[in-house]
This record gives sequence, C-alpha cells and structure tokens, in this order.
Amino acid sequence: MKTRTLVAVLLSLAVLAAGVALAPAQGAKVVKIGDLGSKVGVFEGYGKYQTMGLTLAVEELNAKGGVLGHKIEIVSEDDETKPAPAVRKAEKLILQDDVKLLVGAISSGATMAVMDVTKKHKTIHWNSVSCAEFMRTTKYHKYYFSNQPDSRMQANGLAKYILDKMGKKVYIFYTDYAMGQSDGRQFKTAFEKLGGEIVGVAGAPLDTKDFGPWFGDINKTNPDVLFLAFAGTDSLRLMTQLHSFGMTKKYKMAGIDCFLLQQDLPSIAEPMEGFVQLNHFSAFNPDPAMQAFNTKFKKRWNVDANIAAGAYDAVLFWAAAVEKAKSFDSDKVSAAHEGLCLDGTHIGRQCIRKEDHQVVMDMHLYRVEKGKNLPIARIAGADTIGEPMVGKDPVEGFSWEIKKK
Repeated sequence: MKTRTLVAVLLSLAVLAAGVALAPAQGAKVVKIGDLGSKVGVFEGYGKYQTMGLTLAVEELNAKGGVLGHKIEIVSEDDETKPAPAVRKAEKLILQDDVKLLVGAISSGATMAVMDVTKKHKTIHWNSVSCAEFMRTTKYHKYYFSNQPDSRMQANGLAKYILDKMGKKVYIFYTDYAMGQSDGRQFKTAFEKLGGEIVGVAGAPLDTKDFGPWFGDINKTNPDVLFLAFAGTDSLRLMTQLHSFGMTKKYKMAGIDCFLLQQDLPSIAEPMEGFVQLNHFSAFNPDPAMQAFNTKFKKRWNVDANIAAGAYDAVLFWAAAVEKAKSFDSDKVSAAHEGLCLDGTHIGRQCIRKEDHQVVMDMHLYRVEKGKNLPIARIAGADTIGEPMVGKDPVEGFSWEIKKK
C-alpha cells in the first residue's frame, strides 16, 4: 500500500513538474496582426505579394525577439476585392482574432470601407496598395496610415514628365471604380494645370473582357499619349488587345504604379515596351538599397519583390511605433507613428507626415524595356505629396468635361 502511495505521489510530482516546465511555452506572449487582401480574382497577385512582404517583416522581427517581448503572428483573410466581404473580414480580424494591426485591403473601394471599421474599433490600419485620394482627405482618421503613393502623388510625379517628354495631348482610359476614377481625376487635374490637353476620357467596368468598343473613340481623338489607370488581369487583357489593334505602336503609353506587377511583364513584354509609370520599387533598379531588399526578398520567396515592399515597411513602422509607445494601446501607438522615420529602406529614408499620416518618400519614373522596369528619373517625395487636405473634398470643382483648345 505504501509503495502504491509513493508511486502515486511521484507520478503526481512528475506531472506537476512537466506542467511547470511547459508553462513558459504555453504562456508565450503573442500579438496578432491582420493581413487583409485579394487572394483570388483581378487583384490576386497584389494580395499574394502583400502577404509575402508581411511575412518577411514578421520573420525578421521575431528573430530579434518580436515586439515588446511578444512574438508576432499573422492572420490572413481574403477581401474578395469587394467592400462588403472586406468589412466582414475586418470585423472578424479585429473582434475575433484581436489583431493590433490591420494591413489592407487591396482595392481602393474595399480599403475605404475597411477604414470605417478600423475607425470604429480604434485599430491601427496600414494601407500599402490602394491609392484613392479620399483616404488621406475625407476618409482620414487617426488610426490610418499609408505608404502607398496615392493618386494625387502619382499624378504630380507623372504629369510634368509626360508633358515635357511624351506629348501634350492625352487620352485618359480608366477602370470605372474607386481606384481608376481617382487616378483619372487627379491626372486630369495635374496635367491641365501644367497646360496639357486632355482630349478624351473613358471608363471601363472592372473585369472587362473586351475593350474593343472603346478603341474607336481613342483613335478618333488621336492623342499623343494614352494614360491608363487599370490593374491586375484587366491590364493584361487591355495591353494585349491594344497591341493586337496596333495601338501600342501608334501611341505612347503611361500609367499608374500598380498597372502591372514586374512578374507579369516578361509575358507581355512587346505590348508594354516603352510604357512609363511612377513607382517606389523595381527589382531592376541598380540602387544599392533597392537591390539589398530584393536580394533578401528573393532569397526567402525565390521571386523578385515589387510594390508589395510597402507591406514589409508598414510592419516595421508599426513595430517601431509600438516600441516607442511601450504599449499596444492604439491611441498611444497612433501618436508614436506621427513624424516617425525609417532609414535604410528600399527607397532610403521614409517619414510619416503628421498632418495626414501619409509616408513621404522618393519614387522613380520607370520605362519598360524588354520586359523590365528600368529607372529613368528619381522624383523627390516632397515634390509629389502635395499639401495636407484632411477633411477637404479633393475633387471639389472637378469636371470630366473636355476643355476645347
């Protein structure tokens, strides 16, 4: 009997000891961040690379001990490139998963819808892909930050080069939803302000399969340049069809930073030859900082990086702000973001402007040559960002009307 009792006690102590030994692992502190992006559909590529950028940043931070002693975990959700699913997934990430940072969405319409959610729940929200002008103006809130050059920044950077180097008459063709409308409006405003002439405008629905019905009007106006505001598979179809109609040889082409990812260019190199766009990253930019980032990205994922480098930077900005605030409290972390700078990024020094939480950074103009985005000029961030317009209507007084000259 005594032997059985002794064995039972020893077994109990062994179990207790095992429990104590396991306690640190079971009680390891974790902080979650949300990755909300398009996983299928028109913008699938952008969502995939956003996840890659976030993962790379989190792995590097965790290797150094995480943030405030917490290991970082990513929870990913598909926004389906639509506002309603994006809102549902954002609510789930915040209320169920308790994320302290949300990065996303991909489409501008979805991102603006999610902004209402992050404002309501006081959740730090970083945007690294969407570019509608409303996000740092009428939709702005204190928990929102962006390192994606918005449509106003892109227009300011592109308009002068196009006018000086490509032509004075431009036709604007855009995808008819938030992103394309925004890019078209801001480019028209910037180009006309410089004295350029917009000879025509047209919008095609998202996920259009046949762009032919619009080509007649483009040819009728005979522009020097086609300014294109599309993205993803829409861009691939559009360029293929423009090329088959001989229009890529007839007109010069320019467009927005997310028109096509670098990974798509080799498959459509001939139609894209000579295409000009503004961007903050290219794997073929010889800048040492850009090459250093691309090297580690490619080592991890076996593919070149692209504009999703912004998602990587967003996590580093958030982590730096959390460490500065010494807290995950969103009000304290938001305040810690303001004026914060990162040095040694892929584009050099980046700083968050306090007034509208937009990151100020340099960008490059690129021209596609043989399937590669090659730099042709560096544009200072201070020259493109424009004045803060929080609470102001960025399209007040705007008209799509064509001004006759």
